[in-house]
Amino acid sequence: MASFVPPLYNKLGKSLSDLFKKKFEYDSKVSTRNIVNPELTLESSANLSEKGNFGGNVKITYKNKDFGEVESEVNTAGLMTGSVKATKFADNLTVTFSGTERPSGKVLAEYQQEYFSVSGQVEHSTETTKVEGTAVVGFDGFSVGGQVRYDTATSDLEDYNAGAEYTEDDFTATLVTTDRADKLVASYFYKIKNRTVGLKTSVGGRFEYDLTKQANNRVLAVGVEHDIDSASNFKAKVDSNGTIAGVVEHRLSNPSVKLAIAGQWSGKNKTTTPERLGVGLHFGDYQ
Repeated sequence: MASFVPPLYNKLGKSLSDLFKKKFEYDSKVSTRNIVNPELTLESSANLSEKGNFGGNVKITYKNKDFGEVESEVNTAGLMTGSVKATKFADNLTVTFSGTERPSGKVLAEYQQEYFSVSGQVEHSTETTKVEGTAVVGFDGFSVGGQVRYDTATSDLEDYNAGAEYTEDDFTATLVTTDRADKLVASYFYKIKNRTVGLKTSVGGRFEYDLTKQANNRVLAVGVEHDIDSASNFKAKVDSNGTIAGVVEHRLSNPSVKLAIAGQWSGKNKTTTPERLGVGLHFGDYQ
């Protein structure tokens, strides 16, 4: 029987979460990404938000196989952030130090090995210090775990949840709670095996049940991502509230440009005009 390392708690349901969230960007954005060498990556972007606000940022990422990763970012609002991810303290252990100039800081330690994964986090700001711990145990594709976060300023358990997941090579089913176990979220994610080499199709669904509400307490959402060809990709999602969203991406090889158009519509409105619309131009080394 093959060994099994369960995911960290915050990775439960990640495949479905990525399907529903990634690429659905509704700001108008121009960005560049340049991999200078295997260790150094430079990124910059400028965007016009839905509210008409202009902003931008510059990010530098440095990776070293003998240490880990260092990342620094500054935006046009003057906010500077930085992080150091160390992977060589011990086998299977990753420690990340991050912070801003506000000041605020966070230390996150993650440890994974066969049959269990744990993490601990301390987040400090001028207002409070929050401590979070998670643990997941797993065997033969099945994982179960929990998470708790404590706020020292209020002396209160700010959040506590539990979750379970079953995963195979092409299928993942997840059941987790959120918001102090007030919501139940069941989801599935399935990768369809394509006959066309190199092209991918993924589908997923999520059912959310709010235990604190008497009405409108259920939301069902489904999504799909499909590679049209080697240069084009399409994503779409729809939920029982009538929200419909879609993204189309197309890549050019010379020059290296990725064009992304995202739109969101309300099925309750009798119009084809999107409520939200974003256009992105991404130059350089994007997947």
